[in-house]
Amino acid sequence: MLAVRWAGPASVLLTAGLFDAVGAAVMMLVCLGLTVTWRARLPAPLELATGLVLLLAAWSSVFLLYERLAFWDLVVHFAATAVLAELAFRALERWGRLAAPGAVTHVLVATALGTALAVLWEYAEFVGNAAVDPRVQVGYRDTMGDLAAGTAGAVAAGIVGAWARHRGDGPGAADGP
Repeated sequence: MLAVRWAGPASVLLTAGLFDAVGAAVMMLVCLGLTVTWRARLPAPLELATGLVLLLAAWSSVFLLYERLAFWDLVVHFAATAVLAELAFRALERWGRLAAPGAVTHVLVATALGTALAVLWEYAEFVGNAAVDPRVQVGYRDTMGDLAAGTAGAVAAGIVGAWARHRGDGPGAADGP
């Protein structure tokens, strides 16, 4: 777990030194995600999955996998939205914003949170294309595909998250610092 937490800052230094400022900025966003996941004291499997998916997404950008593999963008949107939707759900639950949600509520709320995050990400891609780097993929087909993949990931996260809560990985199951 600690290795994944430290992989964020190490990735910032590596991209700044070996690649470019845009890659380093993306890695700084990953560091933010890693910090939020850690500070929310969420279950270790969720923290680990979130950290690995965010690192994979960022390094995919650095190594231009989105341009090289046509399907990769959708895979990453599915996976990233899935872990972030469940992270948002668990954070709201832990912080007392959701009172003992059942399985159906878990799926619906995780789906809504993930879809909202996917929409915000598409706004960020649009701004990134216009203001930072025109290689950032935008356009109707790309945006709609990303939103569909993200929503599907959020639904999957809700289903898996509800199952995990039922199994005993609820808000009290987080590992220590």
